[in-house]
Amino acid sequence: MLKILFIILPLLISSVCSKLFTDPTLIADDYDFVVVGAGIGGSVVANRLSENPSWKVLLIEAGMDNAGLEAISTPFLAPNDSPNKEWTWNYTTVPQPGLLNRTLTYQRGKILGGTSSINFMIYTRGSTDFWDNIASYTGDLGWSWASIVSYFIKLESVTAPADHHDTKGQWQPLAHGLSGPLAISLPGASTEINKRIVQTTRTNSSEFPFIVDGNTGFPLGISWVQATINDTLRASAAAAYLAPQYLARPNLHVLIQQQVTKVIFQKNGRGLPHATSVQLSSSPSSPIFTVSASREIILSAGSIGSAQLLLLSGIGEQEALAAQNITSVFNNPEVGQNMIDHPCLVNHWIANSTNTLDLLSQNTTDFNAAEAQYEATGEGEMVDTVSPLIGIFRLPPNSAIFKEFPKVKTASGPNAGQFEFLWRDGWATFLPVPYPNGSYTSVSQVVLSPASRGSLVLASSDPFTAPIIDPGFLTSEYDVLMSRAAVKASRDFMNTPPWKGFNMGLAPDQADAVTDDEIDTYVRENTTPIYHMTSTVRMESKTGGDGVVDSSLQVKGVTGLRVVDNSVFPFIIEGHPEATIYALAERASDLIKFTWKDF
Repeated sequence: MLKILFIILPLLISSVCSKLFTDPTLIADDYDFVVVGAGIGGSVVANRLSENPSWKVLLIEAGMDNAGLEAISTPFLAPNDSPNKEWTWNYTTVPQPGLLNRTLTYQRGKILGGTSSINFMIYTRGSTDFWDNIASYTGDLGWSWASIVSYFIKLESVTAPADHHDTKGQWQPLAHGLSGPLAISLPGASTEINKRIVQTTRTNSSEFPFIVDGNTGFPLGISWVQATINDTLRASAAAAYLAPQYLARPNLHVLIQQQVTKVIFQKNGRGLPHATSVQLSSSPSSPIFTVSASREIILSAGSIGSAQLLLLSGIGEQEALAAQNITSVFNNPEVGQNMIDHPCLVNHWIANSTNTLDLLSQNTTDFNAAEAQYEATGEGEMVDTVSPLIGIFRLPPNSAIFKEFPKVKTASGPNAGQFEFLWRDGWATFLPVPYPNGSYTSVSQVVLSPASRGSLVLASSDPFTAPIIDPGFLTSEYDVLMSRAAVKASRDFMNTPPWKGFNMGLAPDQADAVTDDEIDTYVRENTTPIYHMTSTVRMESKTGGDGVVDSSLQVKGVTGLRVVDNSVFPFIIEGHPEATIYALAERASDLIKFTWKDF
């Protein structure tokens, strides 16, 4: 049993203000709320619940502290923040038949801030159709765009870009919040491709239109990237919601380097399993501690971690749990199923330039000079994330792919995209391959509304053994055809007039991919994850009989347990999930507060 009572902990807190706990014996035995996982969902919920000084809140994170890690806080270095770092979970997938049986690294952040501490910081709210589709599916209008947009306003604090340039015409100020905890900004350094991208929206506006702000609910077109960057630093969930002034709250305790291994249930007065406590440990050979929650336990361990923890705790398909010698608490075959992720592919062209960002990857002297400028003045290439602009597109409705796959839902609705472009003034890759010599331009493409589905199942009842992860990439031929269409669209883009003389042709890695069959082979050989996995603990539909949580994110079949992270979305966002998880967690916090307002 844990030894220190909560009533005397404020005395200790005063001497370690803003200090995190690593030793479970220094925290209390019981809290009002226990939150598992300090990624976006957990950081937001712990912050918002601890606003009530009478509620005792414990946030538990399996990973390390994020403070003082320049490799993580420097925006330019984001592509180097994974895989296989001490702050990542370092999962791998099973061989993927749709990718010619390649096995993939599958990364999640194991650190305060979770994956928001290692991602590319791209902030996309999603379309009106994405949110309205969730509201229609669940029967809960609180998830509609009209309802959720107020949470975006609440959480955002739009800040000046690092170079403090005039941002008129690059965003719509009235659509954003200015006083929330999360910093959002526009690019703070210019590259040689910025003007060419914008010029293409003028010369070829019918195919590639420019829009002033992609976060007004209507994202189709090319807009300036909005990123979670505060001046020159990554604005992770930890930086925003677990800042020192919040950690100083005497009723909020944050315990790191401890992994929750199981949720414990007891029958309540109605005979239903009620989540009462969690078990946690730092390693397979370390002691197991138990912490209780008198009100609720909130899982925010992500699309992999939350699903795995539910299964380990006895919520899942009964026969599969029995095979792992796990006692069933509630039989729900949907736990871990319906996994969706975005397949990503990078296209490369040879650039007629001596000033691409390739210099920073190929030349130590140039990298050191850029780093010195960044540290001395807060200026230069290192202040920005991977792309200055973002493009979200749809194919024409009469495209052959829709005739071949008439039953595939191609996106949430006409305002939602089917594929995405990000541009890099240099070589970009997600593959474990050596960095080539030369100068390049890259266009990363993402299939935003894939038809393929995957799954997650337990490999063992040992919580320290990774689950079996099968994203099912490109198992639907629809996704291959959409990728092919995106490849062709990227080539059309790079062959527009603004790129004449700069684009010297396709790079060698795909110069031979000309015919449809050759492009499809290139797609299967080079597609990678972009780590946007979702829907493994999805919300149930309004007709019932499916899903893992209800529209209030309470786990079905039990009481006292919710899930607040990307796993609960019934569909994948046609964009990047970061912003949507923040909004989801903000609304979830209000739902929890409302539940307990009279207690």
